[in-house]
Amino acid sequence: MTALEQFGVEIFTNETIHQRISSDKPFRPDNPAFLFIKSGTIKLRQHLSDLELSANTFIVTDPQTVYELISISDNFQSRLVSYKREFISALSLKFNRLITYRYFRQQMNVGVPLSPEDLELVWKSVNFLKYILDAETEMTYKKEIVEHLFSVFCYQMAGIIANEDNSSMNQMSRREEIVFVFLNDLANHHLNNRNVEFYAERQSITTRHLSSVVKAVTGKTASEIIALIVINEAKVHLNSSKMPVSEISSVLGFSDQYSFSHFFKKHLGMSPSQYRQQFQ
Repeated sequence: MTALEQFGVEIFTNETIHQRISSDKPFRPDNPAFLFIKSGTIKLRQHLSDLELSANTFIVTDPQTVYELISISDNFQSRLVSYKREFISALSLKFNRLITYRYFRQQMNVGVPLSPEDLELVWKSVNFLKYILDAETEMTYKKEIVEHLFSVFCYQMAGIIANEDNSSMNQMSRREEIVFVFLNDLANHHLNNRNVEFYAERQSITTRHLSSVVKAVTGKTASEIIALIVINEAKVHLNSSKMPVSEISSVLGFSDQYSFSHFFKKHLGMSPSQYRQQFQ
């Protein structure tokens, strides 16, 4: 049983991070995670854009997003703290709004900066948590110790985010809020609804207004983002499962295999089968 399964949290280092970040194909994380960069650079492709992270930065990866590793430097040093949502919810921590806000910011192609001093403090906390998780000796109250150490880590991160965001910590502009709600709605409904009208109606705004705001904030139209998310979902199914294309088309909400294949080829220039052959 892994530490994630047993305790709800697991720490990955340079040697094991490939277990959570695929190097040769698009992937969706099984659980949310903090990714810290101590040195070097990593470049990831996500729904909206490419995200390049360098030393003294971090992001919060999310299972609702499909990522693709573009490049990683030889001197890359990192820690990835993966956790189960139900574990963090059970701790009753009071920083979820901060993480939500920062998650929105990084969707806009921004990693969160850390001072070298802050990163060093977090790095030590993460390493100690890993030491406890990996300890093979019998330890009374190990579960409780892990919970408290993870809580300390979370409050460290909440404080860092609060300082970085300063007075704008919990403030979004109206345009940012519209895009944020659109992205959240899209994460929950893209398998059943691919029309911009549906997402505009959920916010009681016109399709034209939603499209113009999304374009202004992200650089992409609402339709382009919808297509990107559906295509990325399709990529993950095609490269990591053995489901027939007809079954994948059904899972993704298409009326038939032909409609799915037409949609896929329109956006990628190749059929689903041709894409899948690259990974066989």
